[in-house]
Amino acid sequence: MLLRTVILLIIIAASTLLQAQHDSFIGKTKEEVQEKVKTAYREFGQDNTVVSQQFNYLKYVNASQTITWIIYFTDEDVCRSTKKVCDYMEYDDVLKALDAQYERTGDMQWEYSSEGETFAVLLKEEDWYFTVREQRKQ
Repeated sequence: MLLRTVILLIIIAASTLLQAQHDSFIGKTKEEVQEKVKTAYREFGQDNTVVSQQFNYLKYVNASQTITWIIYFTDEDVCRSTKKVCDYMEYDDVLKALDAQYERTGDMQWEYSSEGETFAVLLKEEDWYFTVREQRKQ
């Protein structure tokens, strides 16, 4: 029974991660982002433990605490970029999701177009974690 529960949680997390990589928040208002996370990404809970007055952002953490999702906003509360800080146990699933959803343009770099704009997705490996950043292509 425990094994089935663990497998089910892994399947749910993997499918949500794929969806999370596909939906872009860039250009959306803070309210739109909050509503979308609340309805479509229920395994992510808002984290208010550290609040920086220097940046305008929302921070979410998944149920297993292996992905922290930071969504950055302009002074007008419009999303300008996102960053996921991930534990390496998520690495293979994240890499598969990126390759499935986006066009690879280089080493650990992907692109996609939406509503006439091109977006860049970059994966950067660190010592204890890796990050996935999404922003408008410059």
